[in-house]
Amino acid sequence: MQSEVDRIARPWGERTPYGPHLGWPVRVDSFLDPGVPADSVARWVQTASLLHSSGDAMDIGVAGGRIVGVRGRPQDRVNRGRLGPKDLFAWQADHSRDRLTTPLIREGGHLVAVGAALAGVLGGGLAVHLQDPAAGAAEHGTRSPNSRCSRPPPRA
Repeated sequence: MQSEVDRIARPWGERTPYGPHLGWPVRVDSFLDPGVPADSVARWVQTASLLHSSGDAMDIGVAGGRIVGVRGRPQDRVNRGRLGPKDLFAWQADHSRDRLTTPLIREGGHLVAVGAALAGVLGGGLAVHLQDPAAGAAEHGTRSPNSRCSRPPPRA
């Protein structure tokens, strides 16, 4: 794994120049919770970045049942092991005490916790409703930063 790089001074890490007609060299970026050595990671879980659409692959390090870090995947054809600032650091928000851990819907102006099955049904209904070209923009269901899914308005 790459040694620690100051991602404030160099948000994209060290440059890796290469010549014409040569492949972009591999560079495996990684970041672990402070005090977590790489050999204490119980397993690495392959995933793709969910924060942007460039198709970056990465591994999530898990120890003690929680995420402890990330690393790039050198065999990935898109990023060749490189991770940008969002991929390197955004996972830490999963440990925030104020992070939502259950789906919420808005009922009568209040947020109410619901199970995953109901959230899936409601979210699916919202997706179908939003795809209906006959529905006007003002009639679409609402989504706010305070709720993960909201009820679509009833169909006429």
